[in-house]
Amino acid sequence: MNRSDDMIKRQKAAELNDCRELVEVQSGNDYEIRKLMEQFPQYAWKYAEGITIPGYMIKIAEQVSEEFEGVRNIPTDLLPCEYFRVIDHSTPTELAIQPKRFDKTQEQLRRKMQLHYEDDQGCLKIPSCQLFPKVACAVRVENIWYRGKLENVADKSPWVYVYLVDVGMSRQVAKSDIRYLDSKFGHYPPMVARGRIRGS
Repeated sequence: MNRSDDMIKRQKAAELNDCRELVEVQSGNDYEIRKLMEQFPQYAWKYAEGITIPGYMIKIAEQVSEEFEGVRNIPTDLLPCEYFRVIDHSTPTELAIQPKRFDKTQEQLRRKMQLHYEDDQGCLKIPSCQLFPKVACAVRVENIWYRGKLENVADKSPWVYVYLVDVGMSRQVAKSDIRYLDSKFGHYPPMVARGRIRGS
């Protein structure tokens, strides 16, 4: 059984599961983020983490398999196809890809962010007590605003590492270049998926 078959099997099992109780663990970054979401709903604190791109491809593949059930050789032109742009390949085996269909959306998002943050309102600076890994933010890199997710935050350092969710790479930036991410920018899913070349 390959990885996608296992994922499909688990997803179907989860859909059929009647157990829906949630247990809240009152510690860790996820708990702190939930508290901030309640306290400051006008800001986005995390991104829709999902497997948006692979999930879409798997759903189409399932539909094709159901439609051609029992057929030995499904025509390849009916299988899901998506064109991607390689955004980053920092190592020979790991890369960041973006579906080409996101190009226009990403450009619109970038323009809206530049307009929103161009005044550089000091009131949008995130205080140090709210800077910790996994927090969604707006970040200025070389005078351009991006959506980011904090990765590594040291208390006494003026620097943080931020993963740029629409670019697919991490950058070290000054804490002074981090801003709250307005909720209107948080509903877009990250537009880049990181992957590894199979068999490497």
